[in-house]
Amino acid sequence: MAELPMHYETRYAWQGEAANGSVSIANHTDLPVGTPHDLDRYSPEHLLVASAEICLANYVLLIAGLSKLDIKAYQSSAEGELEQEPKAGYRFKQILIRPEITVDSGAEALAERVVAKAHRACLIARSLSCPVEIEPVVHGE
Repeated sequence: MAELPMHYETRYAWQGEAANGSVSIANHTDLPVGTPHDLDRYSPEHLLVASAEICLANYVLLIAGLSKLDIKAYQSSAEGELEQEPKAGYRFKQILIRPEITVDSGAEALAERVVAKAHRACLIARSLSCPVEIEPVVHGE
């Protein structure tokens, strides 16, 4: 594990038109960003929901490996629900992640425990002020 504290750096550049911008991360391809209404750009709202979803997947795969659980397939969907707080503005009310995992037949209970542990461990979910819920589906094959 890297030494703490760890730091993550990004750079934002406005592109001179509307809310069009780009986010740069060293040694990565720039990410086009904008508002939720910009169909060809990523919005902060979508990126926040995706961050929680990706974090859960990363922890599931990490903990599965440590638990000797063979993941045959993993996919998920996620949605964030906004609400408006009087005199404060919009905020996320909750994020719901629906992971779907395929494992060997007979390993379903272990997979469910791995997902629950990953959910408790997820850095992004623990850092948010809104609840992050999961509705996992585990298939045995």
